[in-house]
Amino acid sequence: MSDTDAENTSPEQPASPDGNQPATTRPAGRVRSGLALILSLVAIIGTGYVWYTVLYQNAKLFTMDVVGSIDRIKSDTNQIQDALGGTAKEIITLKETQDTIRAALEKINTDLARNRLEWALTETEQLLVIANNRLQLARDFHSSLAALRAADMQLQQLASPKLLPVRKELAREISLLESLDKTDISGIALRLANMAENVDRLPLMHDIRLHSGDDLKQLAMAGGASEQTVADGGWRKTARSLWQDILSLVRFRDNLENQRPLLPPEQQYFLRENLRLMLYGAQQALLQGSIPVFQQNLKSAQRLLREYYDVNSQVILAMQDDLAKLQNTQVITDLPDISTSLATLRRLGGRKAEP
Repeated sequence: MSDTDAENTSPEQPASPDGNQPATTRPAGRVRSGLALILSLVAIIGTGYVWYTVLYQNAKLFTMDVVGSIDRIKSDTNQIQDALGGTAKEIITLKETQDTIRAALEKINTDLARNRLEWALTETEQLLVIANNRLQLARDFHSSLAALRAADMQLQQLASPKLLPVRKELAREISLLESLDKTDISGIALRLANMAENVDRLPLMHDIRLHSGDDLKQLAMAGGASEQTVADGGWRKTARSLWQDILSLVRFRDNLENQRPLLPPEQQYFLRENLRLMLYGAQQALLQGSIPVFQQNLKSAQRLLREYYDVNSQVILAMQDDLAKLQNTQVITDLPDISTSLATLRRLGGRKAEP
């Protein structure tokens, strides 16, 4: 007998006569049997409820084609996998298309940047050409200087180290023009043109107007005398009149310094046209840079005003004063060379010089 059995069997609890367990253990076994029976009944009732629920409330579960549903699920799964595979291919194709578009855009941006640089260089070249033309052809310092500054601003916005030699030459040429004694050539030319347009309103000398009237009277008298001579039929009077006309064609001048125009002064139209031509000739000579011709035309215009126009008129006095001021104006004859920047730009930009 083990120690546990010895402990459980004490002298105070005598064993049963037939040798079984003590009488006090029988109620505990009955309780266990009752609990087991109760649990069995609960399990039976639960199982019955489950079967009732399945059979009566969800009877369609027994009629459902589970195998077919599984097949359909497999088919749907395969279709989804195929669709995912096609989507993956489309994504790859889309990515390739995006790469192609990105490369095309980068090429377009590169071309645009190159074209923008080309356009800017072309504009700068045109500004330099304008500056040279305005200085050499029109002697316009202001417009030439403005064109050079605009060209320098254009190159400054490009910010290209390759064009630094051009900007260096531009700085030198701008400083050269700024240091010169700049004369308003355009203003002088406009003043001369305004004088030429107002020639018709200038008052002539009083004796010229009277002389023109006397000449008309003499012509009328001569015409009457001719008619009378023809009527009388005197050949001597005719010969005498013819001789006087021949003598009037020849004139001797001893003062060659103050020669008047070849046209007769009584013809006011030609006299005014002579003055107008002198003024326009001075304007053209100024624009072309021929300073001696400019000075000579101004002197000739002053002489015409002094000899044939009313010198007591305020208009004539003001015009003579203006001509004297223009004659004393210092005009630069030697123009600076500003073509170096243009040649440098064409050389660096790979451009050919225009003929």
